[in-house]
Amino acid sequence: MQQFGYYFLLSIHSPVAIVGHCYFFFFEESAALMEEIVIVEPAFFNQFQCVGSACPDHCCKGWDIEFDESTVNRYMQSEAIEIRHIAVENIITTKESQSRWGKIKLTSNGNCTFLDEERLCKVHKSLGEKALSTTCAVYPRLYASYKYEIRSNLTLSCPEAAKRLLTTPGAMLYSEKIKPSPEALDAPDISEQDRLLNLMCTNIMLTCGSDIEAGFYGIILLFFYRDKLAKDNEPEGNILNYFEDIQTAIHNDQIRKRIDELNPNYQLQSELLSRLQTYLGTKHEGRGWSTLRFYSQKLHDMQSNNSADTMQRINTIWQDKARPWFQERPHLLSNYIQYRMYEDFFPLKNGRELFTNLYLMISEWLLLKWLIAASIALNDNFTEDDVINIVYSYHSIARHDKNAEDVFLSEIGRITFSDNLSLAYLLK
Repeated sequence: MQQFGYYFLLSIHSPVAIVGHCYFFFFEESAALMEEIVIVEPAFFNQFQCVGSACPDHCCKGWDIEFDESTVNRYMQSEAIEIRHIAVENIITTKESQSRWGKIKLTSNGNCTFLDEERLCKVHKSLGEKALSTTCAVYPRLYASYKYEIRSNLTLSCPEAAKRLLTTPGAMLYSEKIKPSPEALDAPDISEQDRLLNLMCTNIMLTCGSDIEAGFYGIILLFFYRDKLAKDNEPEGNILNYFEDIQTAIHNDQIRKRIDELNPNYQLQSELLSRLQTYLGTKHEGRGWSTLRFYSQKLHDMQSNNSADTMQRINTIWQDKARPWFQERPHLLSNYIQYRMYEDFFPLKNGRELFTNLYLMISEWLLLKWLIAASIALNDNFTEDDVINIVYSYHSIARHDKNAEDVFLSEIGRITFSDNLSLAYLLK
């Protein structure tokens, strides 16, 4: 029986207090011996509504749509003649498992065969929402389960989810509710130390606003200090004071000044870009690829034979054009990076070393940053829609493949970093 449950109240208005003051809610053991499961929901999760045929790149296209056994049988035996006919003719029975019993054939243009001329689902129209398969009913919603917590989310491969996240101030403000359960969930627990580290990283990024590089620099400092505490056998609680020092340094622009004083390593940046482009080159099909290719081509068009000159030009565009543009819309980047901290439970995803996940996060951020910079350089009419398109198409291609992160890290691993401090020279 869980003796107490806890969660941290998050406030965008006072990021330091998020970690500095933890609010604990104690639950007494009841006669029913019920557990308390905390359900966390970001604001944009609750605001999401499917836009149907108005979606610029709908989810019933370009990738496998799998059905469980009961759904396959329901469609093939449906009293609705059209649904039954489509199912019999177009559902491929794979019987890989009960949850992956079959998948739908796609039309010549990549659409699900249940779509009508208006790109609306015939199953939904004929049989109602309850008749949808689990895959179709749940997407783009995601749920990460822990022993005493469920973290709700939306995948950004959905253009409307990406739009809701990026364009809504406060999109990542959380609401929480308690769900009584007869037992804890069969899932990993979250230690207080892991939760604290995630919250500190999140709040460092909150404090930096649209200056994402300053936030990452602060996290690099935090990780080095944490390693020092472990090496010197000092209490891990000492990290809280150092965290607050980092927050103060960001507020006072000291972190930004330290980044500006760095000598940029354009050769290292160019090598990273080359590896990332090699990675994208393996992703030549699937939903979102035509959109991502459009923006990737702009980045390719900016590159010259002199790699250092290319990176210097891209970074100058970011400083002179992109940063001022985003400073007028700070929620765009702030919401995205908060989302990534939440989605990955950064920096603890998949049990990797902290710096490994930091390499991954910074590299993905730099790729998006460089795609945005190239688009701004070659498009006088750059808008929020371009940011949405870059984010959703990247997530469609690179974040919807269970092996994608390992392949991505493999490409990054080909780069020779002298040490973890080299990460800082990618931020200039």
